[in-house]
Amino acid sequence: MTVEADRILEGLLGALDKAPDGVRRDDLAEFLQTDAAALDRAWAALKRDRFEVREEQGLWTLVRAPDRLLPHWVRARLRTDRIGATIYYREEMPSTQDAAFELIVEGRPHGTLVVAEHQTSGRGRSGRGWISTHGRGLLFSIVLELEPPDTFASVLTVATATAVARGIRHVTDLPATIKFPNDILVRGKKVAGILIEAKDYGVPPPRAVVGVGVNVNETLEDLPEALRESATSLCLERRDHEPISRVALLRRILTELERWLDQIALGRFEVLDEAWSRLSGFEDREVVFVCGGEQVRGRVLEAGIREGLLLRQTGGTEQRYRLEHIIDLRVQ
Repeated sequence: MTVEADRILEGLLGALDKAPDGVRRDDLAEFLQTDAAALDRAWAALKRDRFEVREEQGLWTLVRAPDRLLPHWVRARLRTDRIGATIYYREEMPSTQDAAFELIVEGRPHGTLVVAEHQTSGRGRSGRGWISTHGRGLLFSIVLELEPPDTFASVLTVATATAVARGIRHVTDLPATIKFPNDILVRGKKVAGILIEAKDYGVPPPRAVVGVGVNVNETLEDLPEALRESATSLCLERRDHEPISRVALLRRILTELERWLDQIALGRFEVLDEAWSRLSGFEDREVVFVCGGEQVRGRVLEAGIREGLLLRQTGGTEQRYRLEHIIDLRVQ
């Protein structure tokens, strides 16, 4: 598909998605600045991709969209400047993380999105695997240039976790919370995980890959039996178990993430600090974690991205701990 054909297809989908009562063909041609032949080709492409479209009394209507993470459907109403401007999509691949690092070597730009319907060798934090069911979850990785260059992985983790939790809340109304550092929970069960990896290619600017996996429409049978007590899906947590649009969720998460990355680049951490603290819920709570190989206990007095956690420990001693030095944090 040519760049022009892709533009028309994205524009057509965006216009149809915004107008449930239909749009006139002539209005579409004028809006998209194209001709009838190009519109017909885009119409045919939609049908090939299993979009259900209807023409009735001169109106074009989008009746139903397939539950697929197709690039032109993701971008149709995506409200970002750079994240997702380039999308690499496959039905199946070993790992979106590995594919994203290959794209860095090829010179793909900041914000390049890698998305798959299924991963055969997906991985999570600490070398754990990420098990997925074809077409049910949301699996993606994003190529990022670090702005500013000394950005810690912990800052990216906070920004991503906040974006994912807020995206879930906005699209599903479920009470998503952050389990520090990289898990998203709903009612105490894990629904999403985040993996941040960076490699030094010796050529500026420094780059990282942010990987996200979300259990969206998995059934109980889709989840490994050993994880059913600790993990869930967004669909399972809805009262009616109604399926969720993975495309709508992806768009919202990407929009949220770009907002936070822009604030980080400008050195504006206050709003992100507030959102992250509200979603993580451990301020003024007793916590235990490992730092420098030693177990630390105390009450969290303050939580900030740059300053870390200010703890009051046994005996009244107060001490700060940087987020990148904290592992295995648990709220008591």
